Amino acid sequence: MKIRVFLRTGAALVAGAAILAGAANAQWTNHYPKLDDFGHHVYLEQYELPFLAAGPTAPAPSPDGRHIAFAAKGWIWLLDIESGIAERLTDGAEMDSRPRWSRDGDRLTFVRDSGSDTSVIIRDMATGRESVIDSPGIELDPEFSADSTYLYYTSAQDGVLSLWKRHIDAGTEEKLTDLRQVERNARVLADGSGLVYLHSAYPVSSLRLRDFRAGTDEALNEINLPPLLAADVHPSERTLVYTAPQADDHHLMLADLARPGITRQLTNGETYALMPAFSGDGSMIYYVTPDENQQFNLMRIPTAGGKPEAVEIASWDYGQPTGSMVVTTTDEDGSPLPARLSITDGNGHPVANPDGPTYFDPQHGRVYFYADGSVDLGDVLSGRYEITAVHGPMSIPVTTTARVSRGSTAEASLAITTIWDADGAGYVSADHHIHLNADGPHRMTPGDLLPLMAGEDLDQVAPMAWNRYSRQVDEFMVGDRVTERDMTVAMSQEVRSNFHGHVGLIGVGKPFYPWYFGPDTPRFGSPDRSNGEVIAYAAETGALATYVHSVGSHDDPFAEDMPRGIPLEMISDTVLSPETGIELVCMWTSPLGTAEVWYRLLNIGQPTPATSGTDMMSDFTRAPAIGTARVYARAENGTAFDAILDQVRAGKTFLSTGPALLFEIAGAEPGETVASGEQDWKVTLASAAAVEKLEIIVNGEVVETLEGVSAGETRVYEGSVTLPEGGWIAARAHGGEPAWPSMAVTRFAHSSPVWIGEIGSTDPAAKAAAASDLLRALDAAEARAKTAYDQTPTPRLMARFKDARQKLQAMAGAE
Repeated sequence: MKIRVFLRTGAALVAGAAILAGAANAQWTNHYPKLDDFGHHVYLEQYELPFLAAGPTAPAPSPDGRHIAFAAKGWIWLLDIESGIAERLTDGAEMDSRPRWSRDGDRLTFVRDSGSDTSVIIRDMATGRESVIDSPGIELDPEFSADSTYLYYTSAQDGVLSLWKRHIDAGTEEKLTDLRQVERNARVLADGSGLVYLHSAYPVSSLRLRDFRAGTDEALNEINLPPLLAADVHPSERTLVYTAPQADDHHLMLADLARPGITRQLTNGETYALMPAFSGDGSMIYYVTPDENQQFNLMRIPTAGGKPEAVEIASWDYGQPTGSMVVTTTDEDGSPLPARLSITDGNGHPVANPDGPTYFDPQHGRVYFYADGSVDLGDVLSGRYEITAVHGPMSIPVTTTARVSRGSTAEASLAITTIWDADGAGYVSADHHIHLNADGPHRMTPGDLLPLMAGEDLDQVAPMAWNRYSRQVDEFMVGDRVTERDMTVAMSQEVRSNFHGHVGLIGVGKPFYPWYFGPDTPRFGSPDRSNGEVIAYAAETGALATYVHSVGSHDDPFAEDMPRGIPLEMISDTVLSPETGIELVCMWTSPLGTAEVWYRLLNIGQPTPATSGTDMMSDFTRAPAIGTARVYARAENGTAFDAILDQVRAGKTFLSTGPALLFEIAGAEPGETVASGEQDWKVTLASAAAVEKLEIIVNGEVVETLEGVSAGETRVYEGSVTLPEGGWIAARAHGGEPAWPSMAVTRFAHSSPVWIGEIGSTDPAAKAAAASDLLRALDAAEARAKTAYDQTPTPRLMARFKDARQKLQAMAGAE
């Protein structure tokens, strides 16, 4: 094999960065301490930790009724209700949130978030002196006892988020709860005889009452998966207010602790009512709502019922000189360019977005937001700021500084360079698996995704409506499409049959029902269900069915006798229905492990489409950016959503977490065919961040490994290979330390295959070996199914296994 490498940038050839151990596997590198009994860290960080916003959140009315403490812009503020002036109380680099008062009003306690851990702060209001409660684990949600002697708070100091009781002066403490997963949001009863707290353990959450006198701890209610659940207890009565999900909304509910099953709904309308807190005299309930721009507003409503009203903030007193700043982003020619921005002050404190949502990058620990070429940050503290901007995965991060002076406006402009132009090269980019509303604090519409897509240079996105058992979030948007400025949002569906494997229906017009089924889910009707029904529905309706976040953290799921980490029905469905896709690139699963399954399907002659999706939740404040995982498809038949989806079906694509990977052999590109024998190939690899290696794959085997690229580099590789009589060839690139603009744990890119001779051709030996491996996986899946369903008959599921087995046995040469 002859190899030639051409370096377009003129940079010196250097060794690629070492691949992270297991980096191609799954989630991000965790900044926050992990919990022993918690699954996906994305849910821990999003649902349990505070978030940053420019507007007010987490209101805490003072006992005397004169003030409201709240969080905004990453600090704690004190609002004088009469004057409307909000005075800044904290001024550190960290992000402060969730304040609570002592009964005498002398002290305030709150959560401090460093970006990698949280602690609890107790602040003396007279002196401003702060004391810190911290451990190697996460601390959350402090609450003073009725006599202010003790502090109740949540701590993961022993690996689980449990409630603790701490004597404030002596520093002694004891653990109060020992339930599964999460206990937080403690609220002390008026007479100090107990507390109400939140317990969340998948798949339900409940509000519990711990009675100190009776020594009991009982659930008041049980609610299906309400991550925004928060509660408060009346200051003099045994009355509870809490946020509860109602369809796609969240409302305030009142309950009598003596009869918690009977509730009174206080708020109405299509909005979220979040973070309720009683006024000092109990006559009002303060809360926050997100508006159409995902900014939060402070509200109040009489406890007895009535019309909600806004609580206005007339002015913000920073306690220090302020000015303003305008940030613009352009392309190399000086034209306005939408961008992702990360801005910090001289202390490292992040700046929140004044015009839309603010996000936290869980891979790199950066706070960021999007701007459409220009953003006026309004009032900011005087001093020096650092600004970083990117525009999608092919852009080179650019950083500048600006200095804000008292009473003046600073202007900062950043010109962003991109190393590869997808549009100019004839490609359309798409993220075929995200979620619109997934129980985050924002209420999103399809149009709200357009600024995110523009900032990430993403052309198309397929948000998948999902279910939360009793809540089919965004159910009635399925099939809706929004197109603007060559960007398209096509609302789709994820059928979350948990045990069987989740199936995405990309481009579906109407939802498939039932939305979920399986041995470990509530049973509504016959338990005899199969994902084969979902696959058939996709074929009938023109949607592309694809197994999403398919293979877990195993780089080779076939390494053991009983293959594991593969969704239950993925093998049978892809063997019986070759048009069924596999999500090769996703933020929560291993692309290398998924590729091993994909290679075996290709080896038995199945032209299985490879799809790509970030599986981020756009209403989450802590998640990878949209388009972190994406597919690039040839736009030879136009740029319409359905035309690009057909290109994905045809395999005229490459899939990526950042790099551009253009592969051709003897003039044939992915999705096309090439003759057997010795053929010349060519690969162009470009990446904003370093990639460790480039590999050429023939029938699932690496036949050539080459050095990758350095950050900002483009290389053209040329070589030759002797191809067998049948099968396929492709290229992949992977490895490298995490780095912006990508939020993936490492770089990964893979071309779809070029087929040898004809689409679906095979090499006999590779075909037989692949069929044998797939049979082992099928056996493992059937054994799992029989154990899980036990005595419940599932003839549909067993018939799928039988049919797939017969097909594979014929390929493997079995009797």
